[in-house]
Amino acid sequence: MKQAMGLIIGLLIGVVGALMFSRSLPAEEGTPEERIEDLQQDLKQAQRKVQILEAQVGRSGPRGVKDGVRDIMQDIREGKEVSLDDVFATMKPWMRNMAPLFDRMREINQEDWADQMTGEWSRKYDLTDAEQEQLRTWFLQKNKEKGAEFSRVVNSDTTGFVDFVQATEYEWRDTKGIEDVMGNILEGEELADFQEQRAQQGAEQVQNEANRGLSRLDQMVELDDDQQDQVFAILARGAEEYQPGKFDYDGMGADESALDRRARDEAIRNVLRPDQQVEFDAVREARREEAEKEMSRVGLSLPKNWDLLEGQSF
Repeated sequence: MKQAMGLIIGLLIGVVGALMFSRSLPAEEGTPEERIEDLQQDLKQAQRKVQILEAQVGRSGPRGVKDGVRDIMQDIREGKEVSLDDVFATMKPWMRNMAPLFDRMREINQEDWADQMTGEWSRKYDLTDAEQEQLRTWFLQKNKEKGAEFSRVVNSDTTGFVDFVQATEYEWRDTKGIEDVMGNILEGEELADFQEQRAQQGAEQVQNEANRGLSRLDQMVELDDDQQDQVFAILARGAEEYQPGKFDYDGMGADESALDRRARDEAIRNVLRPDQQVEFDAVREARREEAEKEMSRVGLSLPKNWDLLEGQSF
């Protein structure tokens, strides 16, 4: 909930750009100073452009972001309910104007990451120039796909706050799917070594995520041994790195398909006894009420699909 509150405050005071900037920077290596200066200059130019446009429109013209924020703050002062979806909708026009800056931030950092990974794997597997370019191109294409999802959320009139969070919470240093391109580059023992390492990394990530969820759920409803096996398999199928057919756990059963968050939670609930289901539902409802209480302190209400936010399922 604290993370969501941080996003809320950012939206209310118009610092979505800062949010995107902080999410896109690699923590380990940072961003070169000259590029930061370029981005800061772009930000100033974009701000001046918005100010000019607002001045041209005037008070009698179409309503802008400031008008929407002013209305929201007035509703809060009057004790009216304001949803995070309303806040996000108010900020969309501003975010659309700033989209070129967001895109450049993402491109710069993804280019750095592409160069880093291409160099690392080039040294390890002695890649040719053509193979390095093929690998780098894949990373850059991955970035375009992520950017397209963010653009879709911002430009749609039907998306809400939860969609925004999900579009910005991805790990931009993602290598999921790299097996296909490396399969076309490597061969023999090198390919086998690469595939084995990737399989081990994926299995560890799936197991760690499933174990964390299992521990939280066991504290809520005290699962028996059989239930733990079944729930672990369900949680594994709902893990981010899970790939059907590549993992086999006790309790998996014949169905190895991946599960989204809602399907995962429904499958877990079906494993529980009636008394456990009551307890499970009660804990989740109590957490929702606590979240609503926290939000109401600043005059806001939870957005639609709040339960899909990371860490809010159970």
